Amino acid sequence: MSSEHGESDPDQAVPRRVGRPPRLAASQVVDAAIELGDQMGLEELSMPKLARHLGVGTMTLYGYVESKQDLLDKMAARIFEGLAAPSNDDWQQALTVFFSDFREAALAHPTLAGLLATGRVTIPAVFEILEAFFQKTTAHGVPIDEAVRTFYAGLTYTIGFVLWEIPRAHLQPEAAYAEQWAGLISRLDPTRYPLLSGPAATAVPTVASPPQFEWGLNKIISG
Repeated sequence: MSSEHGESDPDQAVPRRVGRPPRLAASQVVDAAIELGDQMGLEELSMPKLARHLGVGTMTLYGYVESKQDLLDKMAARIFEGLAAPSNDDWQQALTVFFSDFREAALAHPTLAGLLATGRVTIPAVFEILEAFFQKTTAHGVPIDEAVRTFYAGLTYTIGFVLWEIPRAHLQPEAAYAEQWAGLISRLDPTRYPLLSGPAATAVPTVASPPQFEWGLNKIISG
């Protein structure tokens, strides 16, 4: 996907809205980009296609975002803007709730999941979340460097889990993933794979499930 202003518009599948070009807010541009990304996939999203979707000229978009990368960064940041800072007096429970909510928000827009790992998410909403968490943990005697490590261990784990989970149990039914595993395990030689085809056979198909996410998150936070 090119981020140059002169990007061509080869796609005619996105209908252009007719009539007088609408007055837009920056948030509307981001919302529309997320909507279009969910429809066609992030790899197909381009500035000309977004402009066509909004019924404006491509150059108009650069009055709201600096570049294609700036748009992608703002799309990734939207997930944080909808989350509340950890507020429970128990900082471990507060962090567990926060990252559970973060996972749900990321799953609501699968096309944004990859952006979370690459986007520059430096916005007031993120700073407020960090400050609230650091104040809470240090008030309970947690050294600030440990608080930083704990938060970002949870964040990177959650982003990675979402990227793992989406194709396995979100873009297809969770039961389909379990059935795929069951089919693979049924063809294994039990003498060569006695644990995988035996006691592990019921647990392995759940490795892209909420219980797996919660188990791993608990280990990180409690550790």
